Amino acid sequence: MSTSVMPASAKNTVVRRRVAAVAATVLLAGSVQLLTAESSWACGSSDGPVAAAPKAAAKAAAPKGDTAKADAPKTEAVTHDGGPEIGFHMTPTLAVTAGGPKVDIGVGITNFTGAPYRNVVPTLSLATHLAGDGDGGVSYVASKYLAVEYNADGTWKKLPLRRGCDPTLFATPAKGVPIADGRANHVTFRVSLAADAPADLDLIHVGLGATAEDGARSEWAQKEMTVKVPKVTEPAPTTPAKPAPAKPAPAKPAGTTKPAAEPTTAAKPAAKPAPVSDNTPAATAKPTAPAAAAPAAPVAPKTTPTAAPATTAPAGTPELAQTGADTPNGLLAGIAAGIAALGAGMVLTVRRLRAQR
Repeated sequence: MSTSVMPASAKNTVVRRRVAAVAATVLLAGSVQLLTAESSWACGSSDGPVAAAPKAAAKAAAPKGDTAKADAPKTEAVTHDGGPEIGFHMTPTLAVTAGGPKVDIGVGITNFTGAPYRNVVPTLSLATHLAGDGDGGVSYVASKYLAVEYNADGTWKKLPLRRGCDPTLFATPAKGVPIADGRANHVTFRVSLAADAPADLDLIHVGLGATAEDGARSEWAQKEMTVKVPKVTEPAPTTPAKPAPAKPAPAKPAGTTKPAAEPTTAAKPAAKPAPVSDNTPAATAKPTAPAAAAPAAPVAPKTTPTAAPATTAPAGTPELAQTGADTPNGLLAGIAAGIAALGAGMVLTVRRLRAQR
């Protein structure tokens, strides 16, 4: 019985095939592990509880087979020539302030496909950019700083945010709007930015897209939204001012106190009578004619000085001397009056004697 011997070349070929198969198995297993490993963000994932709710909405948006058949029109299938179109409506510029008011973004969706649409769903995308990441790039910013609302029927509804395969965030409502052929429909998105947003966030690229019920998609419309993040400056600590020491007022000496009212001087006599010399003899007076006779000098009345109002003299002030009728001036006035009366009597006596002769 003869045995077949495998040539050496055939053995080498079998070994090579086995080695290649093992290497391919190892490479495939490694690639699968790399694909399943988590990255910084995953396509369609959310950042946390803000965007974690759309699972129920997604189930509601996907009708069951029986429901789809019930909702399907009984008419013949329509054919669309192209797809819906979407764009910004009455929104020339976009700017948002961190912690400021919400910004409305008007959206217009048109249908020029030759057939109506029953449900066209708009989508809003937000691609954030940080100042330090260069021009034209997209930066990762947590979705907790952004909020998006949607209004198609007069009611505002908050939308969850999901990420694509890059840091861009997407907001899509569960239900779209119907659009007749050759017509347009309008909806509104509203965007707000939290007050504690990153200080270097300077730009948001806003995108709009639409998807019809037959899977037709529109072209994306894009517009830039400028971002203003006010810088919070902490007030510098202020040191309390030290109060200046109060200077004591100089004490005034007791003797320099001014009196409450200055004393008034006693009133002087109204007029001083002219002094009469005692050496003038009475006989030297020559009689004159009766018409030219000098009248008797009136007796000067004694003037009583007006008493000053009583005031309390301050301590240490000397009392003023009082003047009045008891002074020598009054005595002289009395003597002068007596001499004048005597002279007048002598004049009358001489006249009578002359008349008798």
